[in-house]
Amino acid sequence: MDNINISLSEGTQDSISELRVDGVIDTNTAGELEEVFDSLLKRGRYRIVVDVAGVDYVSSAGWGIFISNIRDVRANDGDIKLANMVPNVYEIYDLLEFDNVLKAYPSVDEARGDFGEHAKVAVAKKKAGN
Repeated sequence: MDNINISLSEGTQDSISELRVDGVIDTNTAGELEEVFDSLLKRGRYRIVVDVAGVDYVSSAGWGIFISNIRDVRANDGDIKLANMVPNVYEIYDLLEFDNVLKAYPSVDEARGDFGEHAKVAVAKKKAGN
């Protein structure tokens, strides 16, 4: 049986949520990842970095989780960014041309940095009650 381990870190100084996923994302485990995304979106967390350094395989069900959530995330001025993809996962990502939909970064820091000033402005607006 396939296993997945998901840890979540939510910054208080910025509006970025960081998921660390280890294991296999397939039909058996995709539901757990979907639950985490559902929880984030229900709480208004739309800037998401997914660290997939520990993911050895992503099935179509796994890719579907990212793709199915991207519309809601972007409609709320957010994004899903993938970081630390291992070569065999990146190969499928590239082959399926998901780079047209989801950005991938060599590190979590680079993915977080791509939110840049935009994330800081969103936090300021939220604090101001806008």
